[in-house]
Amino acid sequence: MSRLRPHRLTALLTAMLGLALLHFGATPATAQPDTAASPRVAGCVGTSFAGTLGNGKAICNGNYLVRMQGNGDLVLRVISTGRACWTSGTAGAWSNDASATFNKNIWGRPYVDIDKASQGRIGRVVGAHTATTFGTNASVNSRGEFWIGYRKVGSC
Repeated sequence: MSRLRPHRLTALLTAMLGLALLHFGATPATAQPDTAASPRVAGCVGTSFAGTLGNGKAICNGNYLVRMQGNGDLVLRVISTGRACWTSGTAGAWSNDASATFNKNIWGRPYVDIDKASQGRIGRVVGAHTATTFGTNASVNSRGEFWIGYRKVGSC
């Protein structure tokens, strides 16, 4: 049995790390520069959403994403490490019918409903308007903050 040379071992470990990150929906940080709505993240649809964020879809900005997981949990993560910073707390049995829907409530506060087609609404995360302006979407910024309208609901 031959021994691996140090540079081959390094290449092998780098390749294994890349495969592990791809499995979790990210690529190594050196693959592409971090940009708004980075295409390097599987399922990334932009930096915000104003309709429905389906199962496996995410909003991304810089090194942060908010992903709707199939288990019904909406999760804010650091892309480079995979660390979860905030969750909606709506995780349940695994299914492929989970979604998050932004609702611009003119008379009350904007909110995101977490739904499963098989169960209906399983949670709600409430945002805010300002005194003069209605919140029009849910977004993640490059500082790792998740906002619904004008209220920060989670951060890294």
